[in-house]
Amino acid sequence: MKQIFLFFFLLLFPGIIQAGDKNFHGTPEKKLLRATETERIKIINELADFFLETAPEKSIRYGKEALSLAEKKDDKKEKAAALRNIGIAYRNMSNYDKALEYLLTALNIRKELGDRQSIADSLHHLGIVYDYLNNYDKSLEYHEKALKIQEEAGYRKGIADSFHNIGIIHHLSKQHNDALQYYRRGLEIRQDIQDTQGVAASLNNIGVLYMDVLNYQESMDYFLDALQIFDQMGQKYEVANIENNLGKLGIETQKYDVALEHLERGLKIAQEIGAKELIRENYSYFSDLYIAQEDFQKALDYYKLSADMKNRIFTAESQSRIAEIQTKYETENKQKEIEILKKNNEISRLEVDRQKLLRNSFLVGFTFVLLLAMVLYNRYLFKKKAHSELENAHRLIMEEKAKSDRLLLNILPMRVANELKEKGKAEPESFENVTVYFSDIVGFTKLSSDLDPKMLIQKLNEIFTEFDNIIEKYYCERVKTIGDAYLCVCGMPEKDPRHAENIISAAIEIIRYMRKINADSEMQWEIRIGIHSGRVVGGVVGIKKYIYDVFGDTINTASRMESNSEPMKINVSESTYYILKNRYPFVEREAVHVKGKGMMRMYFLDESALDDSEAGTV
Repeated sequence: MKQIFLFFFLLLFPGIIQAGDKNFHGTPEKKLLRATETERIKIINELADFFLETAPEKSIRYGKEALSLAEKKDDKKEKAAALRNIGIAYRNMSNYDKALEYLLTALNIRKELGDRQSIADSLHHLGIVYDYLNNYDKSLEYHEKALKIQEEAGYRKGIADSFHNIGIIHHLSKQHNDALQYYRRGLEIRQDIQDTQGVAASLNNIGVLYMDVLNYQESMDYFLDALQIFDQMGQKYEVANIENNLGKLGIETQKYDVALEHLERGLKIAQEIGAKELIRENYSYFSDLYIAQEDFQKALDYYKLSADMKNRIFTAESQSRIAEIQTKYETENKQKEIEILKKNNEISRLEVDRQKLLRNSFLVGFTFVLLLAMVLYNRYLFKKKAHSELENAHRLIMEEKAKSDRLLLNILPMRVANELKEKGKAEPESFENVTVYFSDIVGFTKLSSDLDPKMLIQKLNEIFTEFDNIIEKYYCERVKTIGDAYLCVCGMPEKDPRHAENIISAAIEIIRYMRKINADSEMQWEIRIGIHSGRVVGGVVGIKKYIYDVFGDTINTASRMESNSEPMKINVSESTYYILKNRYPFVEREAVHVKGKGMMRMYFLDESALDDSEAGTV
């Protein structure tokens, strides 16, 4: 599934320095020299915020310096601000474990202080991290909590930011209409309050959405408007991201020279600021570009670079986690040594002063301390071993869970799989507006007798894999294959008002694919396709071996449409015809007697009358 990197616009406290403030950038050292210690903490926090996107490692150094000073002064407000800045910087470096740790700590402190605007800020950034981790339910939960606080406070900028990020969750979930609605609500507020950076972020994400639904001209216009704003503001991170998006758009529109220019500019900027996720994405788009140009060696090289960068992101997380545990252990161990040394010095002083009178007390005390140290040390070793075993067990559990989740999604639709994981069962559902596709291979019995079984299975797998890719492109759901028969639906388990258009577009592309492979093959593979629209019931069948199956007269009718079709033709029922007759050309057939149905009117799609623009569109 393609992932387009999206902007998450930062919620900033009033008074925090904006990235475009060049005067601030030129005078931080002077401000620090004449500042009091309390003012110094605030200025260092402002510096940490200033470098969040352009130099996240530098932002972390400033954030930790501010954190140290705030802890010494017991300034909880500035401590929370420092933790928040460190967390965002780690997020920009793709170190999500540390990002969550620092942001959650900041949230807890802000809850203690009762600062609702700051609480909303923390909820906002936690939602972004969970989005990067593909935990959309958790991300949406945090963004909706932030929105509620912003609406209660009447803080329009915060409301716009929450609309923007809730739109992103709907976007990534392919709920494009909902996403566009939230994007536009956020954009309207940002334009009204003259939030220039926010306007640019909204323009970019609307551009990404239009690219996803293949409206390339609208997408280009929005990208260029956003790029102009961010370029003027000197926002390198955002400029690199839009250059990547423009590169991807160039690939989609087959303007490969334009795509190359944008990707080269995006890579140069991303490498300058050390934005590992943008670099990984850029390499992935380079691979797509060279595949489109049929330069497969370069495509493979960039694919390897992308995979290597992804591994480096997670390796960096592991190393930082180990370093954190090691530092904590050494600090605790050093403190224990100091305490034992103090006790020994005290005992020695008493030994000199009182000699015989306190000798026995000294021996008892020393023995007690020694035993206590041994007990504590043994307890420490036990806890360390137990902690290590728990971590290994947790890691294995998470790896197995990820495997089982992937397997579950291979056999069940996403929504049904999620319901099964959350509730332990999935209730059957009835869907009124569904279009069903049914096809089989003409003369399959003869083909199976002529071909070696291994080659036959290999060819079927190749054909059905391409069918899967085509129907996924048109938001359809493969239900099952039975031998040479292929069954898919649109309009369930996710409702889709374009169910009939999507199925017919997929069917047209499948026919063209079959013609393409037949052009290069001595053995001819032909299919019959039948399509019918109506009410369908869907649900999970079985307990030990789950399968998502569909039932109802609509399925049987679609099968009849297929059996009464002809090789390399698309035969649709009367109900599907009435949905599509104003969009696609059909040829009415003579009424056909169908077993169990009587005389039925059927229609062949007239593929010869199709324009390229009328076929294969979403």
